[in-house]
Amino acid sequence: MLLRTVPAREGLLWMRQGFVWLLRQPWRALALVGVYVLGVALLSLVPVLGGVLPLFVVQLATTGFMAASRAIDRGQPFSPMLLFDGLRAPSPRPRQLLLLGLLYVGAVTAVLLLASLIDGGALLRLLLFGQIPAAQVRDGALLRQAALVASVAYIPLSAAFWLAPVLVSWHGMGPWQALFTSSVIVLRNLPAFIVYATQWFALFIGAPLLLGLLATAVGANSTVLTLLGVPAAIAMMLAFILSFYASARSLLPES
Repeated sequence: MLLRTVPAREGLLWMRQGFVWLLRQPWRALALVGVYVLGVALLSLVPVLGGVLPLFVVQLATTGFMAASRAIDRGQPFSPMLLFDGLRAPSPRPRQLLLLGLLYVGAVTAVLLLASLIDGGALLRLLLFGQIPAAQVRDGALLRQAALVASVAYIPLSAAFWLAPVLVSWHGMGPWQALFTSSVIVLRNLPAFIVYATQWFALFIGAPLLLGLLATAVGANSTVLTLLGVPAAIAMMLAFILSFYASARSLLPES
């Protein structure tokens, strides 16, 4: 596979493309993500495995999200069933995608185990098993420090898994080759990804602050702020999800 290297400004286009695709088919995108959120909520109710199953389906869902963006880009309609696009790929790709899901569960668990060295496992038990930490742990600095360590440790993990699902499902790579290739592609295009991530971080932090300032300036109450903020947050999240494919289309041949 020919690995592409794009300039940093390409990251600007990935974010913009997410909003462009959202405006083309907003209700289909909302239905797709809504079905995913509902599915994750139901999986989280499964005894014992409720904290792990949502992690397992992330790679499958990522393939579905990228397939939806590709359909929008090509002017094609789609249904929420596109979430299972990865399972409809030729054999043995579905099995390899499921294996990638298992590797993701293991990798995230390893990150949380690393954070457990700081907080004694409070963050791990919270995220995987829904166990609320004791008040002294929640109010102390250890949980925040563990969350910071986990966030930093997750960065290289996100690079490895960013393009891995479509490399497996669309390009027929094995899971380990896909993880290595995704890591190399992200590292080669790190400036573009930094621009891309910085934009989204600024938008997710800045938009609520801006809405709050505007509401205060016109004397609006909290209800009005909620009515404005919730749709804006949903739109940003949908655009963010749709923008995943923009990076894949830019960096992978025939995607």
